[in-house]
Amino acid sequence: MFFGFAWAGAAIPYPPPVPGEDTSAIGPLSGYFSKTEIRVRGDTYPMTWGDDGELYASSGDPHWGGKPDGLDVERFSGMAPGYRITRVNAMWDHKGNAAEGSKPTGMICVDGVLYLAVQNLSGLKKPPHSEKSQHGDDAAIIRSRDHGLTWTPSRAEITAPMFPGPEFGGPAFVNFGRNNAGARDGFVYAISSDQWDNGSHLTLGRVPAGRIMEAGAWEWVCDFAPPGAPRWTGSLAEAVPVFTRARSVGAPDLVWVAAANRYLLFVWHLNKDFSSEDGTNLYIYEAPEPWGPFTLVHEESPWEDRETTPYCPRLPLKWVEVRGDTLSGWLQFSGSWRENSAHYLSHVRKFTLKIHR
Repeated sequence: MFFGFAWAGAAIPYPPPVPGEDTSAIGPLSGYFSKTEIRVRGDTYPMTWGDDGELYASSGDPHWGGKPDGLDVERFSGMAPGYRITRVNAMWDHKGNAAEGSKPTGMICVDGVLYLAVQNLSGLKKPPHSEKSQHGDDAAIIRSRDHGLTWTPSRAEITAPMFPGPEFGGPAFVNFGRNNAGARDGFVYAISSDQWDNGSHLTLGRVPAGRIMEAGAWEWVCDFAPPGAPRWTGSLAEAVPVFTRARSVGAPDLVWVAAANRYLLFVWHLNKDFSSEDGTNLYIYEAPEPWGPFTLVHEESPWEDRETTPYCPRLPLKWVEVRGDTLSGWLQFSGSWRENSAHYLSHVRKFTLKIHR
């Protein structure tokens, strides 16, 4: 189990500062051109460690480079905090603001192929737990064989969601390492909340690694008999939650940290349903299996501050290191989406965890 969680320093928004940068060494500055800073704005950022060593992510409502809504595909190069973000594909066919249009929920690289889970394919719907929250359901999966340059199927070719409804409406792939190295078996796993913000349950699904795009190949945990050993069903209607925390489960992230021999689960809670300015809470759990049982590692209330109102925590495995009994890394997360917020972009923050074996 884990204990002794600690943050190091403050959250760093993107673009991060450049340590030791000395502009005087560059030479005389031009009086003809002036530099314009491009803010890479957006949120959500499900990400994966590609076979080429890069981190790939998708931003919801990116709001930069001429793309005002929907989603895009981005590459995070380098190590935190000095990483850089470049746009790989604007994904012009995925449109719509907030819950009205396509939003990213999960990404994974398997055998050099990127897979991206996308939700809200049926447009705006009533959330299951709150009138004010964002629903986040009706999901499908698309894939890219060229590191995000092109994707199939196109938005126009998706005539119905692979996973209708909220029960598996926001699949977040369980990442195991670079190009999914270290996968526990021949399956790809994904976990989903039942509402984008302030949901209550997590559902775990799996699919043979070679059949990710086939809706009929997926199955879900439906029972634990004997205790601790899950049973699986091909019927989503028969699925049961693997984790419940009433009205406190935002879009999750679940990763396998091989050196620590544990799964880490990250969920979050908005203090006010779908409010971008009332603060959030962060919850970190650990488990020996992707279906649990989940034990609390760290709870932070409030998480950061109300000005930031952070959400969608992600743990990029490329940015994780284990030495002896200490796990350290950089947590990546999004910041407040309120109008004109300086925090509506990627943030990172250093953390450490002591491991008790």
